[in-house]
Amino acid sequence: MEIKKRLIAQLMLMIVALGGVLLMSFKPSELFGKSISIRTGVVSEIQKQVEERQPHDPQDILVKDIRTYTYIAKFLLNGTPIVAKFQDPYQIDEGDVLRVSGIQTAQYFDVLAYRNETKQYTGSNKWWVSALAGFAFALAAVFIFFNLVQEPKWYEQIFFLTLFSIGVFLILRGFYIKEALDMLKPV
Repeated sequence: MEIKKRLIAQLMLMIVALGGVLLMSFKPSELFGKSISIRTGVVSEIQKQVEERQPHDPQDILVKDIRTYTYIAKFLLNGTPIVAKFQDPYQIDEGDVLRVSGIQTAQYFDVLAYRNETKQYTGSNKWWVSALAGFAFALAAVFIFFNLVQEPKWYEQIFFLTLFSIGVFLILRGFYIKEALDMLKPV
């Protein structure tokens, strides 16, 4: 039984590693059908927001000063509604000439990366952080499932699959951002 569990764990790790290699060499949009496209134009009607998230327990001394911010820009680009959400401040202002790459949703164009031609600045969330975090989640799920759990029950299997799925999602998100950045590079 122990040898079987170790073989399955090694197989799962090889699948994750092989998936990473495949995603580095292929475009995720071609593999999964979500197409990334580019929009170009002049920014108009920009609305800027900053969302701040604080720890759940503001009395906790260890996490008292830890805050995370999400910088959100909503604007029109040649009449197309655009939404850009980033962890770092963005360099987008009214009247800037912008190239954005992202995914079209039902209501708006979701930006993964942008190139501000006016300010000569390229911005996005860091793709490698998402990919590494996803790999860590997937690796932790495999480790927990095969090394710490002797006889997994149904709820432990669901926990493992959830953790593993979060890892795969983060890896894919990271490589979608990487592909969007690659589309904005000059030809």
